[in-house]
Amino acid sequence: MRISNNNKFLYFILSMSLMIGLFYGEDSSGSGGSIADFISTWPLVENPLNFDCGCEMKFPLHYYIASLIYQISQSEFFLKFTYCIAALAVPILLYKCLEIKYPKLNKDNLFLFSLIILLLPTFRSAAIWPNTHLTAIIFFLISVYFFLKWEIKKDYKNLNRELIFTIIFMSLTVYTRQMYAMIFLYFVLIYFQKLKFKDFLKTCFIIFSFSIPGIIFVFYYPIILTGTFNSNLYNSLLVNSSIISFYLIPFYFLLFAYNKNRVDLINLKNITVLFFIILMVWTMSQSFNYNFKMGGGYFLKLSLIMFDDFYFFYLTSVIGFFLLYLLGKENPNNVILILLILFGFSARILFPKYFEPMLIILLFFVFNTKLPQMFLKEKRNIFIYGTYMLIYLITGIINHAFQITKTL
Repeated sequence: MRISNNNKFLYFILSMSLMIGLFYGEDSSGSGGSIADFISTWPLVENPLNFDCGCEMKFPLHYYIASLIYQISQSEFFLKFTYCIAALAVPILLYKCLEIKYPKLNKDNLFLFSLIILLLPTFRSAAIWPNTHLTAIIFFLISVYFFLKWEIKKDYKNLNRELIFTIIFMSLTVYTRQMYAMIFLYFVLIYFQKLKFKDFLKTCFIIFSFSIPGIIFVFYYPIILTGTFNSNLYNSLLVNSSIISFYLIPFYFLLFAYNKNRVDLINLKNITVLFFIILMVWTMSQSFNYNFKMGGGYFLKLSLIMFDDFYFFYLTSVIGFFLLYLLGKENPNNVILILLILFGFSARILFPKYFEPMLIILLFFVFNTKLPQMFLKEKRNIFIYGTYMLIYLITGIINHAFQITKTL
């Protein structure tokens, strides 16, 4: 089935909205967070070897790429424009991945869903104010594309080109944003499960070879690891689960609302698990001392704006843990990936950009779940989820314009 003209026109409209956002300096991801990040890291764009600039330390691949574009053009606007053009290719890449993963589903539905990424505030802001997240998303999606090709091919006896390209682009992803190392670890687990031991060892040697520059870099600049992990796990677990709930709630709500077998969700085991989750969240909330002025996610800020307390936020943490439990029930590998996400992304400051759109990509391509297949069958589901994200984007733009969360 060909892509409908309506969806092609929608792609054009959303593309134009991104260009308008570029013209007006949109930063819908927060109260000037992307702008501040762009300004603070600009010395690295001018000189990627300027490790003493006082910027937040990350692996420098993004800055080498941005610096090359800037050195050619000597124009900050051209750099931003180039990244916006690159961002417009991401829905196409996402659609190609969806085609591989769900070949029997309506292609028009798949393309429509891929356009939702152009509504995500973090994605848009990362394009308009070029930062590491967009670069990492592009490399990550390319890696996922080859990973899906490798799984479809089922050639587990040879180190074929799909496997090699998956490793190459996953390495580039980590060298852009080191937090993706957690996902790389999961890929290694899959290789261990599917490859013969001899081929698995060869794969590990290739991965280790690509990791050597990173090991050397960390040896000379160990500060790069300080922003990756924080010991206040109760803060991280509550915030992470709340942020995750923001993206998962619409999927599960739609499938629960229109599923004739939804009564299966309400059983003694699930109720028991929910009780223990509530007890766990209540226990962690007694030590919760997160600096809500810095990140924390949509629901945390909404809880403070609407109710001037954290109770709604704690509720969303409960929901997030419960939805992750439902996801984990579907496959043991899901549990491992969930634990990597929850505990691996433990930092002093937690932003939605750490999960957006990474979590959606993982849900649709990496997690072992029937959820995406069921969701994508109905165009109604995609429209509702798109509307949900549109509201998210509009509130982000309003927040940027009126600096609402800065007054909390």
